[in-house]
Amino acid sequence: MKDKDFLKEVGRFKIPNPFFIKENMLYKWIKDNAEEKGDNYQFVSRHIPYLTRRFEDVEKNNIHYEMKWINEGKVYVDIILAIALATRREVISLANKGLSSNDLNARFLIEYFDLYLRTNKLEQLSVASHLGYIQNSFIHPLIDTEYHIVPKDEGERKKLQAIQCQGTVEDWIKNLLEPLYDNPKAMFPVISSFASILLMRYNLPSIVVDISGISTSGKSTVLRICASVWGYFDDYINSMLTTNIAVERMAGFLNAFPFILDDSNTAQDPKGLENIIYLFGNGTGKMRGSKVGSQETSSWRATMITTGENNILEYTKNQGSVARVIPITNLKFENKNTEYFTKLNDNVKLYYGSIGVEFIKRWRKSFDRFNGRFEKLARKYQAAPKINNIMIRIALHFAFVVFVAEVLNELFKEEDMNIPVDSFEKLFLDICADNHHVDRAKNMLIEILEELQANLNHVFKDFQPNYGIHAIVNANGLFLTVNYLKRKLQENERQIRNAWKAQNYTVQQNNNGKSVDYLAITHKGQSFRVVQVNHTFLTDQGFNFIK
Repeated sequence: MKDKDFLKEVGRFKIPNPFFIKENMLYKWIKDNAEEKGDNYQFVSRHIPYLTRRFEDVEKNNIHYEMKWINEGKVYVDIILAIALATRREVISLANKGLSSNDLNARFLIEYFDLYLRTNKLEQLSVASHLGYIQNSFIHPLIDTEYHIVPKDEGERKKLQAIQCQGTVEDWIKNLLEPLYDNPKAMFPVISSFASILLMRYNLPSIVVDISGISTSGKSTVLRICASVWGYFDDYINSMLTTNIAVERMAGFLNAFPFILDDSNTAQDPKGLENIIYLFGNGTGKMRGSKVGSQETSSWRATMITTGENNILEYTKNQGSVARVIPITNLKFENKNTEYFTKLNDNVKLYYGSIGVEFIKRWRKSFDRFNGRFEKLARKYQAAPKINNIMIRIALHFAFVVFVAEVLNELFKEEDMNIPVDSFEKLFLDICADNHHVDRAKNMLIEILEELQANLNHVFKDFQPNYGIHAIVNANGLFLTVNYLKRKLQENERQIRNAWKAQNYTVQQNNNGKSVDYLAITHKGQSFRVVQVNHTFLTDQGFNFIK
């Protein structure tokens, strides 16, 4: 805002008596015996703060004010909570924002603000502290301008500023989407960026879409295109060098917009990536207390899109994290030269945001005609061959992204959008076949059996081992000792053993009418508490400990 525009805007506001302006600074008349002395006044502040608009938070019933002031020719604009005008501590803290407030003038400024609001009638608008769904309606800041989004910090403000438009819908389709048509692994994350804002409407939980591949495989380029759906990539994408609290706050601010994180290799603690997966997948922040009660807990339903040289699931242990991630592994572009990537990376700087805005507008007009389509696709993908319980859960979100691809083709038919939706079916089957993480319990049992086969000196058969007993073999089969499993599986012991029993990898036993996986046996005169491995499983996996 220029000085002239600022002065024109604030010219309609009255400075409340007994305050006045002198030499572009704020002063106050001092009364003596109820008489005003012509030269008896008090300096208040180097700056003259104007309250220009009043905002009411539609979700929390908090009041905010837009405050403006000028300092050395620069106009400052900030949105502040009403309490920042009413208490000494908060008024002094306005100095952090550049206002001339301090311990000496705080009480005068509090009086000034109170009289100012009594004297001037401000324009009243609705505000929200986050993007996405507000009172069950999806809000895009460039479309739904009746709401004013008030970020809590600089990171959120930067993200809000990133949501902007440049170029046309046709530009984006031709220059950024069409070049990916022959690569479903690259297309899928981009479509999931659109799908993010509809998860809430279809009552689906948050999901992580992870893109992994060797260095220079095109991961970052794909991530930029994902961000370009909604705005300028450079300000929209975050680094994996973050914390759980930062993830929680940004996810809460984005709400339904996709949360895009680049390069899991930069994570402070790779083991902490599992916590991020769980946190984001749960869709709600951590409950925290304060002196006056529980703090507000943020929530979201969205897509998190991540990249890394390794599959993000390599850093996880629990089976639950697997059900929260769609892994797009070994991303690569066949027969694409340097010019191909240079052009994409140039175009992503030219065309962004417009496609997302138009998608929302067209969806709002046409969503009824897509009723039942997603449910049909979900049944199809969940009935895929050789699919286990974990993949059935992943199939629901995978089918939803495919559904959104179909929707996009129909909504942008006139612009010749033609996403090859059929290619996603093979991608899903490849994920089912290649994603060994989806049956972590099975893989762990195979790992244990391979270790035992390679170190038979831990197996008690005819002679007692000298280096610890991990398993026992008798005429009835192979038994793993409970003590060994506790050490091996640690905090995941109960979860993994329950999965083994549920899938008949181990033999179910009866303990006073209760189904368990353990029993007590005697071998060579010693008693052991053990878990028996199912003979069929051993045979299917090619193990034979009895011979």
